Amino acid sequence: MTFGEVKLTIMIEDPRDVERKRLLGIEDPDELTRDDLADALVEVNEGRIPENRDTLRLLAKEMAEWPDVDIESQKGKGFFGRSVYAKATDTGIDPVAAAKRLNIDWDSAADIDEAEDEDDEDEVPSAVGYGALYLLTAFPVIIGISVVLILFYNSLQ
Repeated sequence: MTFGEVKLTIMIEDPRDVERKRLLGIEDPDELTRDDLADALVEVNEGRIPENRDTLRLLAKEMAEWPDVDIESQKGKGFFGRSVYAKATDTGIDPVAAAKRLNIDWDSAADIDEAEDEDDEDEVPSAVGYGALYLLTAFPVIIGISVVLILFYNSLQ
């Protein structure tokens, strides 16, 4: 993710929380807002330490709870741990270790194998496959035009 996407994700407020606060009449002027979190993120990105430590802690906690985000340096310390989503979907297999064991490149799944494309000679050509679709679509159009022409011809007599 780019920094702008991360900032935008941080700034999005959960509508359920907004509705709950509105219904209960909870409005704390000292409460940390999503804009405060985004400002803290910008300061951290620029290399400065935010003045409000609570904002920094909340930002770190929120980012640690994102799905499929595991911070390797924090893993052993138990700072926030893995996210609830990552714990629930844990398969027990480390994909990087599995790729090393199988002697394949980690990003090889994204590669397109051109050899497989050449083996598909028994496929129906796209013109034949789409021809049936065009013919099926053309029937109602032909019927409609025929009805209009018949009505026009009958109106002339």
